[in-house]
Amino acid sequence: MLPRVNGSTESYLADLDRIQSNLDTIQRQVSSGIRVGLASDDPSAVPGILEAQSQIAADQQSQTNLNLVKAELQTGDGALQQAVTLVEQAISLGARGANLAPPDPQYSVLEKQVQSIQEQLVQISATSANGRYIFSGDLEGQALYTLDNTQPTGVRRLAPARSTLVIADTDGTPLWKPITAQDIFDARNPDGTPAAGNVFAAVNSLVSAMQSQNDQAAQTAIGMLKSADEHLNLQLGLYGIAENRASDALDTASKSLTNEQQALSTDRDTDVASAAIQLSQLTLQQQAALSARAKISQLSLFDFLA
Repeated sequence: MLPRVNGSTESYLADLDRIQSNLDTIQRQVSSGIRVGLASDDPSAVPGILEAQSQIAADQQSQTNLNLVKAELQTGDGALQQAVTLVEQAISLGARGANLAPPDPQYSVLEKQVQSIQEQLVQISATSANGRYIFSGDLEGQALYTLDNTQPTGVRRLAPARSTLVIADTDGTPLWKPITAQDIFDARNPDGTPAAGNVFAAVNSLVSAMQSQNDQAAQTAIGMLKSADEHLNLQLGLYGIAENRASDALDTASKSLTNEQQALSTDRDTDVASAAIQLSQLTLQQQAALSARAKISQLSLFDFLA
């Protein structure tokens, strides 16, 4: 028959086991840095932890998306700045052509320079970033224009331009709807004819003026190019506004992420200073219990009878 454990010994062993269990828990929390690793560690903290983790994931995804958008906006901004410079160069070349008296060999030189500008503008309309054509709207996998001197604008549109994507900030507020190469370079009237500000049409008109050595046509082309320059600067301004909005949205997402990480740390992570105090207190309790039990064990029957 197994010896029976009296009540006081049973209580002592239970207390000692509780102290050791608490010591193990605190040591695990200190070594891992995590106070709530399991739901059973602190059930009341679980809802706050799950909510913070969910918001952190959302903020991190927003940052990723916004950084991609910002990179595309910066690329687009740079491309449009280059386009503005090219159109202004074309205006200068047109002014030189308008001052020439035909026949003049300089017309051929100017024509080649304007044709080069035309080619560069078509290339800019096919600007890409992050593996997509940023001026192609919904058809991000292809360029929308190619050179074609049989067309009145000097280019041929390869596909219709549609842009239905809307970029929103972390609160869901729209901050940017991508504009297409048609919006930027090929403005059209409702009937499909080139509108004022059509960059391709303006440059092509100057190419034609140089080819025909027509100074009057060159003057007309200059007027068209000035309208195109104003139009491009307007589009460039839209990009600048969107870049500022993207930067603000990134700041908001960063602040939200920091706040949620702090909230998660408060609910989940170990307070090392507090844990150190608890560890010290539990160690003292354990030592005191073991010391007291040792003294009791040394007492003999005669001690109790004395």
